[in-house]
Amino acid sequence: MRYSLFILLFFPLLLPAQDTIRHFIFGHSLIDHRPPLIATPSDETTIPHWLFLFSQAAGTPYTAGGQYGFLPQHANLPPISQWGYEIVPGVWESNTEPFSAADIDQILITAGNFMQWQGPAEPYPNEPPSLTPINATIDIADWVNQQEDSVQIYIYENWPDMAPYLSGGSFPPTAQDLSTYYAYTRGEFHDWWLEYHDSLLVARPNAQIRMIPVGPILANLLENPILSQVPATEWYEDDAPHGRASLYFLASMIT
Repeated sequence: MRYSLFILLFFPLLLPAQDTIRHFIFGHSLIDHRPPLIATPSDETTIPHWLFLFSQAAGTPYTAGGQYGFLPQHANLPPISQWGYEIVPGVWESNTEPFSAADIDQILITAGNFMQWQGPAEPYPNEPPSLTPINATIDIADWVNQQEDSVQIYIYENWPDMAPYLSGGSFPPTAQDLSTYYAYTRGEFHDWWLEYHDSLLVARPNAQIRMIPVGPILANLLENPILSQVPATEWYEDDAPHGRASLYFLASMIT
């Protein structure tokens, strides 16, 4: 797709907020999707790829790395550095140095996009009663803040599983399917994330925890009169739904 429209709209907002960004991600494929169903020239179905390019444009050095998994796995600390990128400099080599030596200043954490049928204070199925999305995230935040001072923790609100909204039972969605899906993204799905985020702030009021509502903003963008004309298969490649490069590009701009 052509990105010029979005660059014109958003580029004035890409101002450097700090001298450097050293970024570690506790994530899964709605942040880093590799390999994509349709190959891209580089790591274009990952958030760090685009964040690096935006940071370059803003004159801010950016390094990144991360670990794949869901919150129960991420709360099994310490993490390991699994993600590397073609153009993004690595931030931490877990085989040779402790996390505390990496000078990480920003963390990105995301929960699964299929857990919202129950509240974030409820335990994961087949896990100990104490292992909830909230408690797992608190464990990660506490551990990170023991390793590094003044780490900014961002909660990445992703987008929901699309499979329950496919009226025909298979991908791609109809226009009505998408309308229902986006209404859920902005409604009950977003409410889950608000409860999750607010509970973290109550539990750790002195921690630097902020949420980025990526999914609801994407829903608003993709339903506007211009972008709603773009076929769903230009944004999504399956019902999970993993995104095409265009979707991760927009998600990165929001992030």
